[in-house]
Amino acid sequence: MIAIISLSIMLTGCTSQHEEEEEHTSTSEYTDIETEENLSTETHLEESDAENEMENTDSGAAMEAQDEAPETDPDASAPAAADMSPIHLENPGVGYYLAEEPETVQEHTLQLEQIYEKANAITDEEGWFAANQLEIPFYGMPGSFAEGKQLPEQIPDSFKSLPLTQSWFDDSFIYCVYGEVYYEGYLLNLYEKDTCEPVMSLDFSAFCSEEYEYGEYQWVRWARVDGQMLYVSLSHNTYSENAPNHAYITAIDLTDMSILWKTEPLVSNARNFEIIGNEIVCGYGFTAEDDFLYQIDRDTGRILEQIPVNSQADYIIRKDDQLFVRTYDTNYVFQIIQ
Repeated sequence: MIAIISLSIMLTGCTSQHEEEEEHTSTSEYTDIETEENLSTETHLEESDAENEMENTDSGAAMEAQDEAPETDPDASAPAAADMSPIHLENPGVGYYLAEEPETVQEHTLQLEQIYEKANAITDEEGWFAANQLEIPFYGMPGSFAEGKQLPEQIPDSFKSLPLTQSWFDDSFIYCVYGEVYYEGYLLNLYEKDTCEPVMSLDFSAFCSEEYEYGEYQWVRWARVDGQMLYVSLSHNTYSENAPNHAYITAIDLTDMSILWKTEPLVSNARNFEIIGNEIVCGYGFTAEDDFLYQIDRDTGRILEQIPVNSQADYIIRKDDQLFVRTYDTNYVFQIIQ
């Protein structure tokens, strides 16, 4: 298994998503975001009509191309995925954990300078992505209200008798979470982005307390591979006073599956986090609780900086040298200074 993992991580042939180069957005342009969001629905409908017309015009050519294409089996990766044995990861304990101090200390120069803040309509999430030309990093799931790309049909919708509860992607991997109830899950599977071949399966059940009731049973919320490291955010969706030891990030060394560190609790329950240089930018908040963005040291998991925000962070999306943050009721833009 370790050989497969090491080989998969070292692969350099993964397909990268081509991002369009955008002009640098000035602060004055952000004042028009509300207008752009209002127009995004009409623009989307017009584009949809144009796309449908083009699809009808080119349907004959598409059918011919399909006839000439080699046959593929949508379920080809399913048996391989079913054969994976989840690697059980041990929870190093409650609270902050560091396996050992790093031999060298990295210099931290990341600064996040707020350049935009404006209240949002709470329900205009898709308009925010469209107005700022940000990619939705999640796949659309059955029963989900969020828009997203269609999950490749080669990805199994169940694993070890557990249904697929959420899925997202980056340039190299597809991340899938499987669990017992909608949205929550403790099995994290990784598949190669270009081939959908299974890479590994990780079992985080030891990180989920059996004492908690539904809604307090923390799950894998987000994960990201960077080099030989895997960073995973786990949290539940209720008040910290009911179950305070949640909403943290864990760092895993993929060469031997050891836990290198675990942050303090109550730092990460946003839908995602961003890796910027030697730091991780994440966010935590909840009703009647303090809401912050956190800058985390990738070498130790320690908190370097915290930035107050008006409400719980939902999305933290980097675009060029700017960080777009959407909280429950407020949109922010931060200039990334390194």
